Amino acid sequence: MGVTVDDGHFSGKQAALDEIEERGLHARDGYMDSGDLENVHWHITSLVIYVLDGSFETRDVASASMLMAHAGDRITIPAGTLHAARCPDPATYVVGFESEDAMHNFRPEDPNSLPAS
Repeated sequence: MGVTVDDGHFSGKQAALDEIEERGLHARDGYMDSGDLENVHWHITSLVIYVLDGSFETRDVASASMLMAHAGDRITIPAGTLHAARCPDPATYVVGFESEDAMHNFRPEDPNSLPAS
């Protein structure tokens, strides 16, 4: 399973925080300026991104698709999914992490280090 976008999934930051808590995730605010597509990478843990404003574009390498998310949309990136992202417009969002450790030690991983599945 690759990157997914659920359109119009929530309304506002409190609704996003409530869902993050209900799912047992750990929340961290995020901001990305507009710019070029990031280098392809992956993460050890999954991420759930709740776009508060702006737009967030994610390239899912496995499906060769580009997914667009706007305010109120939820982006899910499973662990070990090769992807890249950019924001055509500056975006603010809240990220739900699987653990407090993942929240504090979040980083992109080199695509060449992705374990074979």
